[in-house]
Amino acid sequence: MVASWAKGQIERFRRGAKTAPSNEVAYLVAIAKEHIMLQAILFDLDETLTDRTQSIVHYAERFQGDFADHLASTAASTVAAALLTADVRGYRPREEVLRDFSQRLSWRTVPDVSRLRRHWETCFPLSVVARVGLEETLSALHARGISLGIVTNGEVQFQAPKITRLAIGRYLSTVVISEAVQVQKPDPRIFAHALAALGCAAVHTWFVGDHPINDVLGAAAVGLRPIWLSGVQPWPPEHPAPPWQIAALGELVTMAQCANNAI
Repeated sequence: MVASWAKGQIERFRRGAKTAPSNEVAYLVAIAKEHIMLQAILFDLDETLTDRTQSIVHYAERFQGDFADHLASTAASTVAAALLTADVRGYRPREEVLRDFSQRLSWRTVPDVSRLRRHWETCFPLSVVARVGLEETLSALHARGISLGIVTNGEVQFQAPKITRLAIGRYLSTVVISEAVQVQKPDPRIFAHALAALGCAAVHTWFVGDHPINDVLGAAAVGLRPIWLSGVQPWPPEHPAPPWQIAALGELVTMAQCANNAI
């Protein structure tokens, strides 16, 4: 039933619909009362396991040092502010972001955008900062015997080093990167890849992410229980609010404990 609801919501989103049938809300309440054994949790990567704002602040320090000969007197905080403004939380074409970013800085000599792109692609993945509670949450879930994995959109050479930087590989049973499987969220096939790798059915698996369409509705459309990490992306008002939400990763530990103790 979750899958049917989510598919309908995605289609309404794509068509620009403003309302949702009221019976779907009641239907979500009924789903919330189900008790199904939790076996696995899949996570989005960017803005779910990482803190993009703090990652950019960290990257800005590296950028300021590496381009010191090109920049006019510019503090790392100024670099960070310029990039945060241009970045739009990673949902803007990269070339467009870098051009905008470059125009916001004061230069002695302006480097080519291709050089800025190479620096970003090489150094940003090595600058990522974990979201608060990441290590403790994954450790606790792993200790409870819950299989964990990541499903992320992006290029392998850009996403894989982030996971290495976070030092969480020992907790993960699978990592699915869209470039490697040639399909992106919210396409159901990328979630199917992850489920097959875990050897778990969708009904026994949660998906945690910040993006309403790619993560929440995309995961629900294939029968996963979606957990929305609020506070990053706004929830589209034309869709019913998701019944399962967290404001911090640590909340998952209690949720998982309650879910399996209720069986």
